[in-house]
Amino acid sequence: MRRTIASTALILGGLLLAGCATAPGTGTPESATPQIIDIRVGLEPTSLDVTTTSGAGLVQVMRGNVYEGLVGLSEDLEILPALASDWKVSEDGLTYTFTVREGVTFHDGTPMTIDDVVASLTASSAEGSMNPDAKRMGSVASIEAADETTLVITLSQRDINFLESLTTSAGYVVPAASSVDLASATNGTGPYTLDRWNRGSTLALEPFDGYWGDAPLNDGVVFHYIADETTAATALQSGEVDILAGVTAETAELLRGADEFQVIEGDSTSWMTLGFNHSFAPLADQRVRQALRQAIDKEELIEVIGGQALEVGTITVPTDAWHVDATDSAPYDPAAARKLLAEAGQENLNLTLTVSNTYDTIITEFIAAELAEVGVTVTIDTVEFATWLEDIYTNKDFELTMVLHVDPATITYYGNPGYYWSYDNAEAQALVTDARQAATPEVRDEKLRAVAELVAKDAASDWLYSPQTVVVAGKDLTGFPVDRISNNFRVSGITVAE
Repeated sequence: MRRTIASTALILGGLLLAGCATAPGTGTPESATPQIIDIRVGLEPTSLDVTTTSGAGLVQVMRGNVYEGLVGLSEDLEILPALASDWKVSEDGLTYTFTVREGVTFHDGTPMTIDDVVASLTASSAEGSMNPDAKRMGSVASIEAADETTLVITLSQRDINFLESLTTSAGYVVPAASSVDLASATNGTGPYTLDRWNRGSTLALEPFDGYWGDAPLNDGVVFHYIADETTAATALQSGEVDILAGVTAETAELLRGADEFQVIEGDSTSWMTLGFNHSFAPLADQRVRQALRQAIDKEELIEVIGGQALEVGTITVPTDAWHVDATDSAPYDPAAARKLLAEAGQENLNLTLTVSNTYDTIITEFIAAELAEVGVTVTIDTVEFATWLEDIYTNKDFELTMVLHVDPATITYYGNPGYYWSYDNAEAQALVTDARQAATPEVRDEKLRAVAELVAKDAASDWLYSPQTVVVAGKDLTGFPVDRISNNFRVSGITVAE
């Protein structure tokens, strides 16, 4: 049995060797078994380059663990100081002044300077930037260093979400000049650095001795990429892994009664989205999109996948400040779907559903079967996630696709006609702009509720369900996150309870 965290015998016997010397930067006695926390996750990154690569799998591992921005994001979405010790915002909301920390070191040993901060943010906000979150930096007008520790960012228009944007890959600080290949190595400022990446198997992080902040409470973390639920449960039971970061309802029920495990439900901000390519002629017709939505029985689909999900009728969940209940926007009604398709002259529609192989085929097969009932023939094209990123997300070469969106800001992308859906709606764009430029969160939330209602009515996408997060861990583990873990999984606080 592989168990690299402190042994059960030592914990039960209270023999954590308090009289021994402590290893520098770890808080762990030198003679104690290193606390290496093994975590099962489902989605592996395609590349480690956070400046060019999209994907929840990369964000989950890197955000706040390996890479940092001027500010960070807590599990409950609070903005926290990070590489900036403090900041202030002008009364008109256009000027952000940050005090940049001194004594910060990159993982390659070079000191971080304000020039690195300027270079990183300038690159991510530049026109044509390949940064996956560049779309969130459109309001940036200038980035200047007032002195060695003072950074001034001026916006062309108010952006109430700008600080949150700086917690994404668009805000990560990397060296202005470095020989490190970020696709296969890392060079951030976070509490961990890359130890090794065994593609297709594991990715290990080790504490960075030169970290400017509090040292991790463990001696390293290994992410295990195990897609199969049965294999994952077996790995937990055998001690190969210590935490299952997200499980199905069936797995949760299997482990819920075991004394050696804790099963915890957390909040999730995610949507399994059936995306329509609006540049594809049949799907440019709202009647066709609405028909596809009404042909799929969401309640039955949730039952098929085990019941661990919420039905949603638009791109919000109940924990969103701008939540609206739009579950009645496309009620299951095959007869109504067939009528809409007939009105649109699409009674014998053929569509290709391109989907990453990271998702359970039971979902896509269910969709194809439901649409077949209303005369729509669906061909399922399953591809590698890297292929999906290239063909669908980047090149927009698809008709239908399915993907789990985990970014709370996804609702604003309906105001971006350049996003992979190619959804071009002037009213949605105006509402998103008004929300971004709002002077108060209340006004922002009002505008985003209007966006949610609009895209539901227009059938801009179909939102199949919102999966609910369940984390399973050994009884002796503490400090692991449970909320929104798909895009904010900080691991430095995970440790073994004494």
